[in-house]
Amino acid sequence: MAINLEELQVELIGDDERGFDFLLPDALKPLAKLELPQRGVLSAYLDITPEQVATGKVRLKLKNMARSWQESITDKQERRAFDEELARIEEYLTYELKEPGRSLVIFSSKPANLWRAYRVPVPIRTRVVWDERPYLRPLLTVMDEYERYGVVLVSREETRFFLFYMGEIAEYSFSLHDYVPNRHKQGGWSQARFQRHVDDHALHHFRSSAEIAARLAERDNWQRVVLMGTEENVARVKEYLPKAIQERVAGEIPASINDNINTIRDKVMKLEQEIERQTEARRVEAVITAAEKGQNGVLGYADVLLAVQEGRVDLLVVPEGLSHPGWECTQCGGLVADILAEPPKACPYCGGTLKEVEDVVDLAMQKVLDTGGTIEVLRGPTRDTFLKEGIIGALLRY
Repeated sequence: MAINLEELQVELIGDDERGFDFLLPDALKPLAKLELPQRGVLSAYLDITPEQVATGKVRLKLKNMARSWQESITDKQERRAFDEELARIEEYLTYELKEPGRSLVIFSSKPANLWRAYRVPVPIRTRVVWDERPYLRPLLTVMDEYERYGVVLVSREETRFFLFYMGEIAEYSFSLHDYVPNRHKQGGWSQARFQRHVDDHALHHFRSSAEIAARLAERDNWQRVVLMGTEENVARVKEYLPKAIQERVAGEIPASINDNINTIRDKVMKLEQEIERQTEARRVEAVITAAEKGQNGVLGYADVLLAVQEGRVDLLVVPEGLSHPGWECTQCGGLVADILAEPPKACPYCGGTLKEVEDVVDLAMQKVLDTGGTIEVLRGPTRDTFLKEGIIGALLRY
């Protein structure tokens, strides 16, 4: 059975009762290419948790964040354009935001004929940015933290394939279905001959399932693989997977081929959370141990930001929600946290002029990603432990 993978699409099948969007980095590529000759794109990151929506705080925070931009815009025509984009977002919050969620990301620009509203199932710090291009950094940063899970749900006759990412799941727009005869004896067939016939059909199905899973894993960058079904069927598919894909198998979960997409998502999410808690604990221990032994680990703003400036950070560990004001050098881009008794007079790295920034943590995360590093945002029990140890930490390349 030949299937052209280039014709496969990822799309949501079934209702997601939580109302979140399935969002992959590829969907943002057109936005990354967009740039206007002058400021005309309003980007808004909003907290739409139930309490924020029910009390109207989400709209109040939007107005407060927008006010600082309104006060800084001196050109009347630009101010009018800003207010028009702001009104579009306020109208959406008033009339179209039916249910609360977690985070809402909106990019709005009439000159660019742009309107995108994404309901994201993970927390992103609230902010409003007015610029020539969509402000994608916070969304790309949080997306980089999450791994892609390929999910293979198999029975003897059918296999379904899914992609789980950032708390959401999508089903590939095909399933593999092979006719496997019933196990009861057919007229004119000996029992042994018929059983071999049944087993041959099942064998072909498991091999085909494994082949397609392996091809999808490589094409769509499945960083982890989850096998679902009965213990017997999962074992048969797994044995036909290439060794490199077998090594990515993160878990085997009992499931029925007829489970709906929300049931499958919840089962995979539980596994992901268990893996994430283990990963967080292991990475926190590695950073603290390396720092205490004076090896390739550092703790605290001063040492971490120095390592970021030198491009030495391999892994940056940040507790969820952490932010800190400071300065950024206009010449070398170096970051300085506001932890000194007096503001620095010049950049400690190059002597250049410093400008105040709202959050050096956000900028540091982006710099680490730009230099090929990894971000670990602590959301589990290790978050509070790490806050007591050093606020922020990193493992270094050298």
